Parts: sequence; structure tokens; C-alpha cells
Amino acid sequence: MNEITRQEFLKNQEDLCKRKNIPFYMPYNGICFSCRRDIIPVLIKQGETGNALVTGCPICNRSYDD
Repeated sequence: MNEITRQEFLKNQEDLCKRKNIPFYMPYNGICFSCRRDIIPVLIKQGETGNALVTGCPICNRSYDD
């Protein structure tokens, strides 16, 4: 299985939010507001494609939808 790119992940997340009319919770640059780490490579490594809503940091568990 091929990993998706950062750009594909962000596009998928943006498309999901537009399609379902829900807020884009995750940081647009992929850097967590709390721990300042890049969450996108972690999410991709976990098998995420951006087609499921990201509402928190997979590293520090900070919620983005508070």
C-alpha cells in the first residue's frame, strides 16, 4: 500500500470538511498548537488518509475541537 503525500492528506481533510459542512479542526500547517510537532506524518504512518475527521493531536492528545 502506498503512503499518501502530505498534500493529498490535507486535500482529503479539506474535501471531507466541505462535503459534510464541518469545521476544519486540525492546524492547516499540520503543526500541533500544543506540542508544536508535525502530526501529518504520524497520522499517515497510522494509516490515516485524511478521509476521517482529525479532531486532536495523535502525539500529545490535545483536542482541537474545544
